[in-house]
Amino acid sequence: MEVIGLLAPIAFVFALAALAQIGALKKEVIGLKNEIELLKNGEDE
Repeated sequence: MEVIGLLAPIAFVFALAALAQIGALKKEVIGLKNEIELLKNGEDE
């Protein structure tokens, strides 16, 4: 049981890092969606 207690802070740090990566990935996807929309609008004209 002590091992689980020692691993909990490490798991917490990894979880925070994963959340930060998700936020960065979401921003990247939004940027790519905007770029695709701009390219689509340019082809229509």
